[in-house]
Amino acid sequence: MTYSKKIAKFWTRFGIILMIALGAITLVFRWHSIFPTDEVSELYTRYEHVEGLDVSYIKDFKVNDTVCVDVTMLEAKTDSAWALLKRDFEVAELVPDIQRRIDNGVDLIVSRLIPKFTQEVATCSYTFDILATSHLTHTLTVFHLKSDEESDAVLYYNFDKSI
Repeated sequence: MTYSKKIAKFWTRFGIILMIALGAITLVFRWHSIFPTDEVSELYTRYEHVEGLDVSYIKDFKVNDTVCVDVTMLEAKTDSAWALLKRDFEVAELVPDIQRRIDNGVDLIVSRLIPKFTQEVATCSYTFDILATSHLTHTLTVFHLKSDEESDAVLYYNFDKSI
């Protein structure tokens, strides 16, 4: 084997080993985002396998400069999934004027306090979450709260997004 072939073989092997090492290092640092842990809400685990729903859990969603909260989003992709969410979360039917605005593309976010789910009540002294409903996108967003400050920030955030 000639000298130039030995050098090419060495650098090829070196490149492959370097790529494997960089891949392993990336996997270690990104492990939790690539393979999610059990750090999801009870709501997420309840709806993650329901057909017609896209379920997302966002840890430390930034509401404003000082407040971050955990959020579970439930987006209905089918009419039956939307009907299920409306029934489970007791989403009221809209008055005709509001429904007409939504049909014209206006996204009005309706926010209200809801009681925390059983597992969350055991781990947090604050007993309410905020449910934000978008009838336009058929999305329910549950903001998991721990304090009055977070509640105020989320309500303002949702009000700001509505207008």
